[in-house]
Amino acid sequence: MTSVLEVKNLKTYFFTEQGIIKAVDDVSFSVPKGATLGLVGESGCGKSVTAMSITRLVSAPGRIVGGEVLLNGCDLLSKSDKEMRQVRGAQIAMIFQEPMTALNPVFEVGFQIAEAVLAHEKVSKREAWSRAVEAMKAVSIPDPEKRAKDYPHRLSGGMRQRIMIAMALVCHPALVIADEPTTALDVTIQAQIIELLDKLREEYHLSLILISHDLGVVAEVAETVAVMYAGKIVEIGRAIDIFHNPKHPYTEGLLRSVPRLGSSVQKKDRLEVIEGMVPDLLRLPDGCSFAPRCYKRTVECTLSPIPLEHVSENHEVRCIHA
Repeated sequence: MTSVLEVKNLKTYFFTEQGIIKAVDDVSFSVPKGATLGLVGESGCGKSVTAMSITRLVSAPGRIVGGEVLLNGCDLLSKSDKEMRQVRGAQIAMIFQEPMTALNPVFEVGFQIAEAVLAHEKVSKREAWSRAVEAMKAVSIPDPEKRAKDYPHRLSGGMRQRIMIAMALVCHPALVIADEPTTALDVTIQAQIIELLDKLREEYHLSLILISHDLGVVAEVAETVAVMYAGKIVEIGRAIDIFHNPKHPYTEGLLRSVPRLGSSVQKKDRLEVIEGMVPDLLRLPDGCSFAPRCYKRTVECTLSPIPLEHVSENHEVRCIHA
């Protein structure tokens, strides 16, 4: 299967007065055409910085210091800022987690979608507007002609997120990165948005990176799952392997902390927690970053960095006890 995106040994560091923060440290993965990759982990593990690095939106004091980001074989890290502006929106689109901050409050939503078309294609304003209305129709917004003239504050959270998806898809990009697209929404709307993204991925043959801390959301739609911790991928493989046969203690901990149907307050069923705290990225422990919180920890875990190794054909883990 041909890969639309290949990320190889990506490193993004933040150079602060306190020291160097390795926010993304030697991350590699690929996304085949028409497939979904789920990127999961706790807050602060580097998921969003990975997305920002792919789209070259990392700002100072952050800097991409190494690696390759290949979109259809073309290295995005070697492109100029001007060339990158042409890539963003047209070939890679991003859906942010908070649509209210991503949408401009003083412009009609239809105008904002049409602007995305005008920025990348030589079409008339009328054509761009009708494309915007079409895109709104594609994301199941009722009465799109009328809704296109609304301002963001007049729409519900779920509607605003649909507008963001319409804006992402209007130029038919090859890759869409959805960064926590359901965070601010209630559960029923979350399910609708995830279902919509999956339907559109099939319809438009898109490749999708779905970033989330919610394993349930990722389990719904992703074929491949990458689990991040402290700037590194600690486990990557087919979703079915990750969810049914996790090999890294951190992945096991994440899965055990998900509420189960059938558990009840009366039975005093407590959710399991992963002991300890996420490490300070300025002072990472030697060896495995997860070792201080790990129930399998031995002396070998703390001596030197642990490589990502195959446990089966499509399953890699960063753990010597796997």
